[in-house]
Amino acid sequence: MILFLLLFVEVALSLSQMHKMQERLAQVVEEYSARGALAQEMHQSSRERAILLHAMISTDDPFERDDLLVDLRALGSRFLKAREQIAAMTLSKDERDLLQQQRELSRAAGALQYQVIDLLAQDQLAEAKRVLLHQAIPAQERALAVVQNFAALQQSQNRAALAATSEEFHQADHLLLIIGGVTLLLSALVAGFVLHRTNAMMAALTHSNAELLDARERLEERVAERTADLRRVNEKLLDEVNERKRAERQLAFMATHDDLTELPNRALFNDHLAKSIARARRAGTRLALLFVDLDGFKQINDSHGHADGDHVLREVACRLKSRGREQDLVARLGGDEFALILEHIYQPADAGAVARKVIEAVSEPITVAETKHQVGASIGIALFPDDAKNLNELVRLADNAMYCVKRSGKGNYRYHQAPRLASAAEALPFQW
Repeated sequence: MILFLLLFVEVALSLSQMHKMQERLAQVVEEYSARGALAQEMHQSSRERAILLHAMISTDDPFERDDLLVDLRALGSRFLKAREQIAAMTLSKDERDLLQQQRELSRAAGALQYQVIDLLAQDQLAEAKRVLLHQAIPAQERALAVVQNFAALQQSQNRAALAATSEEFHQADHLLLIIGGVTLLLSALVAGFVLHRTNAMMAALTHSNAELLDARERLEERVAERTADLRRVNEKLLDEVNERKRAERQLAFMATHDDLTELPNRALFNDHLAKSIARARRAGTRLALLFVDLDGFKQINDSHGHADGDHVLREVACRLKSRGREQDLVARLGGDEFALILEHIYQPADAGAVARKVIEAVSEPITVAETKHQVGASIGIALFPDDAKNLNELVRLADNAMYCVKRSGKGNYRYHQAPRLASAAEALPFQW
């Protein structure tokens, strides 16, 4: 009777202890799995929100952008629901601190993301890209780092719980061995049964831990894939920005320069002349405007074709640029007309010296496909402030002087009015 009573007590204690340990183990595994799944849901929804924001910036279709916005808000709801479910669980102080920190960082990241959406709604694409790349994504990465810290803390606490459960197993074994010693053979049989069940539980515990580790590795792989996708999207955005900047620079150059000679066109010439006049007015200096018209160019076009004519124009442009000072502007106004703006000249005769050099340079033969072409230059000169006080008047006078040269025989230069003799103080060197 005593042996049966001892056996009954031993079996009852064993079954009770194993039942408690099974419940404890199941609770630990269930809680960790639930928290891990919710943390993964938070991480995944945050990453997908970033990808949707990139997609909204990359598309020009307003309907597609609206659909992406609906998906973005749905992901936000998923994220908040997962976080509230975690908050409703039994958490330690460190876990609640991390969750509160993540809530604050997530609120800041969400505000930046909705700022990007508002900028897109206002068609401020460049500003939206800047806020996304330099503010929203870094803020989101900080929030996700806290989620990863929360998962790491969960794993650490899970290990501690598993260790406590193992300790309970060892205590149960010790108790069973004491009772087994009293009950002799019956206790030995019961102890064997308990040890068998204990090994099975430990195997189950080891298997569960391995599954948790495998789940974490898969989660890290997904995070790495999402990060790589995000990096590729960022690189594509940067390439698009750089390509747009190059296109804008090319368009700006085409808008202000002549296609054939790459000299400044009339628009850039007028802008530069206005600024030159303003500088000369402030500094009390003189500038000269030279209008150059080619002699004999129409005959080349008519006799040899526009291809030879274009070659002649490019060569003339090169000669004018190669003989100019760095601060002087050489522009093509259209057809075979060119203009030179000479700043900081000390006496009117300096402009005549430049005109002679231009005529000499242009008059040198130009060879095109073994054919030598000869052109000349007729030049009109107007001075600021001697002849005119404003841009329009200066241009008109230089143009009139050039046409006077054309009518009087070509191949020469002429001032709007004859320059006075320079004083000794004005006779300073001028190089061009």
